[in-house]
Amino acid sequence: MAGAPKKVIVVESKTNFDSIIGEAGNKHILVEFYATWCGPCALIGPRLEQMANEYAGRMLILKIDVDDHEELAIEYEVTSMPTFLIIKNKVTLAQFVGSNAEKVESTVEKFVGKPEGIKTDIPEGAGTSSAVAESAKNALATGGAEKRFMKKPTMDKK
Repeated sequence: MAGAPKKVIVVESKTNFDSIIGEAGNKHILVEFYATWCGPCALIGPRLEQMANEYAGRMLILKIDVDDHEELAIEYEVTSMPTFLIIKNKVTLAQFVGSNAEKVESTVEKFVGKPEGIKTDIPEGAGTSSAVAESAKNALATGGAEKRFMKKPTMDKK
């Protein structure tokens, strides 16, 4: 996929940032303030790329290098990295610090909802003790348990 456009947008200037925020309309924007020398920032980067795909069309993800865009870091009172913002309609809804992927995900879900495209075939309630008991009861009633466990082991003879 060489040459494919990046899903996470690296902000080039304050003007670029203001333009993206203005054109986002009703979409949420997750902003990461980072530095190239920041280890935790580098660790969360791949997860942000995944989230950009999961939330495509519903949320933009921007990265702002604090060393290149000090004026934006000052404007948003960034003192630690990574610092995240969630913005919608030019209003900052949340601001938090840290590279904990679960914290980023849960905060995004709070404002944007669950990511699209993640489907599961696991029925609601599966894994609960009542679901396990029901499955065992059905296996016993149909003889499925005996059939599975009463088979004699076979060995391949080659």
